[in-house]
Amino acid sequence: MKKLGYIIIALVLAACGSNSFQTEAGTTVTYLKKGNGEAPVDSLISMFRIKYTTEEGEVMMDADEPMPLKIDPSNQLDQGELFNVLTQLTTGDSVEFALTASDLFEKTFRAPRPDSIAADSKIQFQITYVDQLTEEGYYEMVAKKAEEAAAKQIIIDNEILDDYLAENDIDAQQTESGLRYVIMEEGNGPKPEVGQKVSVNYTGWVLNGDYFDSSDKDVAMEKGLYDERREPYQPYTFPLGQGQVIKGWDEGIALLNEGAKARLYIPSPLGYGSRDRSPIIRANSILVFDVELVEVAD
Repeated sequence: MKKLGYIIIALVLAACGSNSFQTEAGTTVTYLKKGNGEAPVDSLISMFRIKYTTEEGEVMMDADEPMPLKIDPSNQLDQGELFNVLTQLTTGDSVEFALTASDLFEKTFRAPRPDSIAADSKIQFQITYVDQLTEEGYYEMVAKKAEEAAAKQIIIDNEILDDYLAENDIDAQQTESGLRYVIMEEGNGPKPEVGQKVSVNYTGWVLNGDYFDSSDKDVAMEKGLYDERREPYQPYTFPLGQGQVIKGWDEGIALLNEGAKARLYIPSPLGYGSRDRSPIIRANSILVFDVELVEVAD
């Protein structure tokens, strides 16, 4: 009932044309822009653009992209004054307000407050309630943005690979996806089909030459990658085309005959993308693999 009361107060003030409202706890929220949208619904994902700064003006967060949050106006748990404010907004609203650091960190973030921020200092917020989406709509939006980002990155990676291959006088073939490959040794066996199990020997490094993995014990020892817990070192086996390895492997291994050896140059969207995989494989790393297709099995 308390949360419902918050919403009623906000709606009454908005109907009266007020440019601000006050929560039950006494936080004054000022409208920078009043929207005409919908109040939060607990079954939907609310998208907020959020910026907040310290009392001294130091930016703590300034999100370029709207952040997804689940807002449940009927929730009786004390999630802090920030969520009390958010439950009273409607899509299209832009507001500003200030919260005490102690309330923000203890009740909302549920994390230790930095020593540099006094408990009674004011954290200044500017928030825009952008939209609310169904879960399906949200994940469709995320997938679309990921595709757009990958399309931009593949252009960048292609330019880098073009320069690298030209500088090193490497004659590589290129697929439509951007994968580059050089057949080092032809195989005599069959090409694998989607769903078949393949066993692959490999050594991998990033384009700058830093090695990160090998199935070959001698190479692993030479490059400082050896780990006795991994014994015995042996080919990696996986079903082809089932998404159990990076896209560059699913595509590249399918190009080989059993027994073939090749070098794959894998643009980051076909590798680990914008994720930091390890201290060596950072976001948008172009990968290089020496691979040998040891066996193809049903």
